[in-house]
Amino acid sequence: MKLEGKRILLTGASGGIGRTLAAALEQSGCQVLRHSHSRGFDENHPSVMGDLMLDRDIEAIVNAARNFDVDVLINNCGVNELTPFEISGVQRTMDINVSGPMKLTQALLPFLREKPEAAIVNIGSTFGEIGFPGHVTYCASKAAIKGFSEALRRELSDSNVRVFHVSPRATKTQMNSPVSQQLNAELGNAEDEPGYLAARIVNAMQNNQVRLQIGLMEKIQVKLNGLLPGIVDLAISSRLPIIKKHLSHHSDQEITV
Repeated sequence: MKLEGKRILLTGASGGIGRTLAAALEQSGCQVLRHSHSRGFDENHPSVMGDLMLDRDIEAIVNAARNFDVDVLINNCGVNELTPFEISGVQRTMDINVSGPMKLTQALLPFLREKPEAAIVNIGSTFGEIGFPGHVTYCASKAAIKGFSEALRRELSDSNVRVFHVSPRATKTQMNSPVSQQLNAELGNAEDEPGYLAARIVNAMQNNQVRLQIGLMEKIQVKLNGLLPGIVDLAISSRLPIIKKHLSHHSDQEITV
């Protein structure tokens, strides 16, 4: 799709990859309405603030998006936890990562249908493709977003609205806690710079690449997990002592705002 001139609502734009993605979209000729969960922006950027757990805030975000005359919705806002499932914040994670984006998309869809060309971009995760210890609720939420994206893409295949799904791997942002960084380093997990990820997302939108999995090894692992999940079970089980050492009944929430 042609990005120049597009007007975009980007949720979670004040931190994580959101801020970098907003800048990359603007450099591509877009105008971006930046959403934040709980932080304000300077007056140089069109912005809206709202909690995706609250229906009244979602309604306010939708009204702001309509007034901004959006063509594209990018569902980027999310929360992650590195914690044992027994103490995981299930409701909060599912509300922010799944229910909020789905309600926002549902409310904006009739408006997007009126556009000559429109898009919905859902930022998922490799952890939505491969279940991983310590991120049980997060994995479940991102798996739900993958299913949501796939089903909605097929439902809208005869319309003017394209549906994209992006699966990043670990990304180097200030939103990652020291514990997560230590775990990634000890496991040897690859991490991308936010600028690289933003460029890949922009390129995928420009080239109508509706499915984007970041990382060659991650692509192989996702395919292997689908074909021979038992092998992935064994590989992750061998690393379980390292993972549990970093968990140690520690609750560590990260939010992309």
